[in-house]
Amino acid sequence: MSYHLELKNVKKQFGPTEIIRGVNLNVKKGEIHSLIGPNGAGKSTLYNLISGVYGLTSGTIRFNNKNIENLPSYEIFRLGLSRSFQITNIFPKMSVFENVRCGLLWNMNYKYSILKILDNNQDLNDQTNAILEQISLSNYSKEPAGLLSYADQRALEIGITIAGGAETILLDEPTAGMSKSETERATNLIRSIAKNRTVLIVEHDMGVVFDLSDTISVLVYGEVICSDKPDNVKTNKAVKEAYLGD
Repeated sequence: MSYHLELKNVKKQFGPTEIIRGVNLNVKKGEIHSLIGPNGAGKSTLYNLISGVYGLTSGTIRFNNKNIENLPSYEIFRLGLSRSFQITNIFPKMSVFENVRCGLLWNMNYKYSILKILDNNQDLNDQTNAILEQISLSNYSKEPAGLLSYADQRALEIGITIAGGAETILLDEPTAGMSKSETERATNLIRSIAKNRTVLIVEHDMGVVFDLSDTISVLVYGEVICSDKPDNVKTNKAVKEAYLGD
């Protein structure tokens, strides 16, 4: 079976310390796949390996049947795999509209220096407005992005990722620091964007994980000890002992 994103025996050492110890991970096209585990398990390191921030010590990573483990981050992004970070990654002094439009321009290979020339490009503006509608930020289109609430900034970051043409999105703690209502809104947004995309999530809120996920993989001490449907993960003895508890 061919997977959308496939990690085979991925290892990563920093000096003598092995952080990722032979990870095998298969993500199907169109699914919401969550990666969970205790602090220090290697989740952020694994994200950095997938997105090209770190190089592998050994193993392979394939995306859409193409090896990407030796590619720089920008080339991986061009292939349609993008990630968000725990800290929001937006242009705070630019408007919400301009932030999303920059994502579209990047995908179209335009340079930011010609933004003004494109102000009257109706097709580009229509695409921008459609994304703003999808992420529920249409009413804030003229606001400086830095003045948005934290939850709205996370939504905007997802919008920029969508604009950049990502077909697979890696989300790192997408609901961290949010209130109950903000978490519910973020969950609905993730479910919406996943209708025609693949989403891989690192998340500590187990309510969010079990509500959203088609598949859950559990990473403990740099190894995936279980990868299964949510109901099966809940009852897995090894997972309960290592992470979830009774």
